[in-house]
Amino acid sequence: MGKRRAFRLSPSERQIAWDRWISGQLGHRVQVEERRLARKELRRLFGKTVVQIGGSSRFPLIADSLAPVRFHVMTGTDMPAHTHCPTLQAELELLPLASESIDIVVLQHTLELSEEPHQLLREVERILKPGGRLLIFGFNPQSTWGVRRLLSTRLDSIVPWQFKYLSVWRAEDWCRLLGLEPELTRYAVYSLPFAKRLLRRVFKGAEHRMARREWPIGAVYCLRAKKDRLSLIQPSRNPLRRFAQVQPLRPIAGVGRRQSRV
Repeated sequence: MGKRRAFRLSPSERQIAWDRWISGQLGHRVQVEERRLARKELRRLFGKTVVQIGGSSRFPLIADSLAPVRFHVMTGTDMPAHTHCPTLQAELELLPLASESIDIVVLQHTLELSEEPHQLLREVERILKPGGRLLIFGFNPQSTWGVRRLLSTRLDSIVPWQFKYLSVWRAEDWCRLLGLEPELTRYAVYSLPFAKRLLRRVFKGAEHRMARREWPIGAVYCLRAKKDRLSLIQPSRNPLRRFAQVQPLRPIAGVGRRQSRV
């Protein structure tokens, strides 16, 4: 089966498509619920450095983290007009970060958008400290949103219906192969994949019941994994490229933050 239409776009175009969708009604619902899950998990985890790779440029999930050092790694060439934490632009599959230097990594649908998800996960394992934690946010194929994706056509928007959804069990298998032991999975977003308010009102009661019990049929999931303290670092195929792909940012190379006006 060939690659989906989303992967024919450049990294910048994918990011623009994602930001546009996440600002809409359905996307906003997903962002709010994922922010809630991220806040709950991040406040349980200890570490000085937290990094989000991919996701929304306008409001990263780590913005509410209590970690003293946090930054957002993104692809593409355009800096967002406003950022909630320092932003680093780089090729996601070749991260310009030191090995075993990060306490917590957050992937917000990054594996689904990546052209090389296995390589990206290897890079995540490399930069995580032994005992560090990984949070993977993904769309659940075993949900009404997964059914909606299967019924999508070429006329549907790229995001999120043209993604290749990664099931929880497959994400867990990929993690275990790299010495990242899955610890728990949480689910959210039990509403139907439609923006119509009438449909939401009709199924509101059922949504609340499923959300309270956190049934494994939520549209999105958050998988938490812990790096084995004895795991080996996977070498990059070309470590020199990692530094060649870093984009010079303002106000200093590699890190950018918009200064507030006085």
